[in-house]
Amino acid sequence: MLSIDTVATRFPAIRRVTEALVAPLSAEDCALQSMPDCSPAKWHLAHTSWFFETFILAPTLPHYRAFNPAFRVLFNSYYQTVGEQYARPRRSLLTRPSLEEVMQYRHHIDEHMNALLQQPVLISHELATAIELGLNHEQQHQELILTDIKHLFSFNPLRPVYQGGYADDSAAAAKLEWLNFSGGLVTLGHNGDGFAFDNEGPAHKVFLASFK
Repeated sequence: MLSIDTVATRFPAIRRVTEALVAPLSAEDCALQSMPDCSPAKWHLAHTSWFFETFILAPTLPHYRAFNPAFRVLFNSYYQTVGEQYARPRRSLLTRPSLEEVMQYRHHIDEHMNALLQQPVLISHELATAIELGLNHEQQHQELILTDIKHLFSFNPLRPVYQGGYADDSAAAAKLEWLNFSGGLVTLGHNGDGFAFDNEGPAHKVFLASFK
């Protein structure tokens, strides 16, 4: 588990990365999803804030008030024990809240989280573990923001780029070829003190057939 000091440093840094990823996008870019398995960037921004509000702030701070109680349903995602969820395939229909309001929501959460992290006496081992989980969860959604927006852009005949300015690499691609791997008894899964999601462990043995 990360130390409280490390968590307090990583929290604002990771949150800034998420906002930097959407900086090249317009409000229209952030509102759309290109298939049911994708989500709008606006939804990712809100859902990652919902996590900290639902699992950290609300249970820990007696006087905390939700930014908008309706967000508890709108930005829940498969957390069955928390309550209802808005249907994933229809997330692009949520023209409200606006992107501006979602960013206000994020800053509301950041303000309260940063204040909490300055009070280590309130942060138990279990709470610190939950905050670390939330940070890794947000990094997952950073990857999803990029994959989802690139999929969305792929349908646009104007051929938009997510972020320009890269040098043209005209080097020829390497020739494709099959690589052979020997099978056998191998170990899969996480086993150690570092962070891992609960479905990544425990480490266990499996027999793997040879493959290419």
